Amino acid sequence: MFTIWLDEKILPACASLLDGVAIGIGPSSTLEGIEQAEAYICPGNTKYDGARMDRAPKLKVIARLGVGYDNIDVPAATARHIPVVYAPDAPTISTAEHTWALIMAVTKKTVPANLAMHTTGWSSFWGHAENRGLELYQRTLGLVGIGRIGSRVAKAALGFDMRVLAYDPYISPARAAELGVELAPTLEAVLREADIVSLHLPSTPETRKLMNTERFEQMKPGALFVNAARGALVDEGALAAALRSGHLGGAGLDVFDGEPIDLSHPLLKFDNVVTTPHVASRTVAGQIRIWETTVAQALQVLHGERPPHLLNPEIWDTRRR
Repeated sequence: MFTIWLDEKILPACASLLDGVAIGIGPSSTLEGIEQAEAYICPGNTKYDGARMDRAPKLKVIARLGVGYDNIDVPAATARHIPVVYAPDAPTISTAEHTWALIMAVTKKTVPANLAMHTTGWSSFWGHAENRGLELYQRTLGLVGIGRIGSRVAKAALGFDMRVLAYDPYISPARAAELGVELAPTLEAVLREADIVSLHLPSTPETRKLMNTERFEQMKPGALFVNAARGALVDEGALAAALRSGHLGGAGLDVFDGEPIDLSHPLLKFDNVVTTPHVASRTVAGQIRIWETTVAQALQVLHGERPPHLLNPEIWDTRRR
């Protein structure tokens, strides 16, 4: 029987994953019992640094609930010979679909239309020229990153008869052609041509605030911006300035740089910005896949089996046992 520390309550539908093989302890604000943990199951809203790892001398694996792992100090885990695993495939479908929910909400003005219907009435929405929606047919969708999620977003765009232009230095021309995507040589080339720009990148030191004042200025006047990836990719002050000046026509955002945000956040002040509270992967099916993938890999490590999604594979042979 293994002891697993949970920093988020396990989904009731997934509770049986621990039956007969593990004891789940936590979540607890006092961290009582964490010293017994052989595995951490990690949501994205808690920091896992060396100090937290050292609270559990029996710790043998850190398992991230999801795809983003910027809240885990992977080098600190590597230095302690603790494998770190994550679930890169589990949120793909839900996040790609949510990206399209944001795109459709922004282009079709569904949020202000709904608000008008519920408050000021039918005719109030019709009375303003700026409330006309954008037709996607033959428009250009610019994707920054076409990995698991970006490629699924691209597939849906082709169904709308859109042109898909992408920047991703890690994707081969053959793979892009297979997806029906045009590869751009630079990020600037995508920004200058796209009617809608959508980010699909991890947060790393190299990508932090990738979208800044210079980058937003490179976008087409009136273009739309969508981010369901990571808030740290965006200089939010620069985005707010581009919206305030009218250079950008709107935005759809599921993530922010510093979460949760409160009602005073400047990006909540725009009528042409649709926001959601980091819920892209929070569908029933998506959450079950995330828990199943994460717990399965944690148990694999505890049983001495190599898991499929290791973030620090170089320490596998020297891992804690």
